[in-house]
Amino acid sequence: MSVRRTSPEGELAFLAAAGAAETAHPSGTLMAHLRGTRDLLARWGCASPLCAAGLYHSVYGTEAFRTATVAPDERERIREQIGAEAEHLVHLYGVIVRRSLYANLARQAPYHAVDRVTGERIALDVGELRDLVTLDLANRLEQLPRIDMSLWRIEADRRLYATAAHLLPAAAVADMQRIYPRRSPLVVVADGLFRLARRLFGRGTARLARA
Repeated sequence: MSVRRTSPEGELAFLAAAGAAETAHPSGTLMAHLRGTRDLLARWGCASPLCAAGLYHSVYGTEAFRTATVAPDERERIREQIGAEAEHLVHLYGVIVRRSLYANLARQAPYHAVDRVTGERIALDVGELRDLVTLDLANRLEQLPRIDMSLWRIEADRRLYATAAHLLPAAAVADMQRIYPRRSPLVVVADGLFRLARRLFGRGTARLARA
């Protein structure tokens, strides 16, 4: 069990000093997204290290969010803030290829992910897999209301997280099912056609403006 090295107020002050409150993000600022992710995990009843990892989950940058608030070679600074167990999850979440994490949902142990920098395999135990998938869902749900995502992509996410339900807290599954309701294939196709027409119209308008 890791020992926390600072207070919740200290954790937030560190992020603010590192620039998270000024870093742009779909949630408004990176700080807002980090706090929202932490709050979701806490509401789901997750353990303290996972909640702390949620607050710091992208400080090293991730596959999807490449901005590093703290250099990856300064891991000790993060351990001093949130403890070794939480920092280990932050490091894993930052370095893995997401698709390699999701691939574990279709197989039995042993589990592993792929380092997006080195290409090496990283062994995962079932606890790490559970925590990383729960963190990933919280990360996605926190920002979903502010992202213009197609229904095709949302439906793909719904199917993905549904296969992970056995790893997730019950409260997380309930939120996932509420935010990712099943949609008719016709509705998904119609949304795709609308988006395509909107893009084509936008291109046509831009050509006319340049003419």
